[in-house]
Amino acid sequence: MDDPLWVELVKFAREEVGGPRLFGKDPAITQSTTLCDDFGVDGDDAIEFIDKFFDKFDIEGDFPYARYIGPESPTNLIFMVPILIGMMFRRLIRRERAQETDLGHHALTFGMLYDAASVGRWDTKAIEDRQVKRHQKDL
Repeated sequence: MDDPLWVELVKFAREEVGGPRLFGKDPAITQSTTLCDDFGVDGDDAIEFIDKFFDKFDIEGDFPYARYIGPESPTNLIFMVPILIGMMFRRLIRRERAQETDLGHHALTFGMLYDAASVGRWDTKAIEDRQVKRHQKDL
């Protein structure tokens, strides 16, 4: 996507989060890339990211943190092995994304963040409706 707003959002995400690196390369960030599952950002880190996102892109509205953000992920190395293996296979096998994660939280995608930044407001219903339409179009 060549949209200057999208480019700015991706740059912001890479600066704030970094994101997982696969074989020394930064993975592509698409509109279906999720903050939690794909970037491994959750809990306090995700809240901080969203707060900075709202400030940087001058977003109005209340963000429903509990709807999209779960508790901090474990950082113990033993817990990281399945996550790393999953990240590798996720890049090889495109699976249909569910609207709700295994923990009952809704997936927060960069497409949703882009939608909010493009209108300057967080409106959960409108943003999730656009996300569903985008997902159906990708199928």
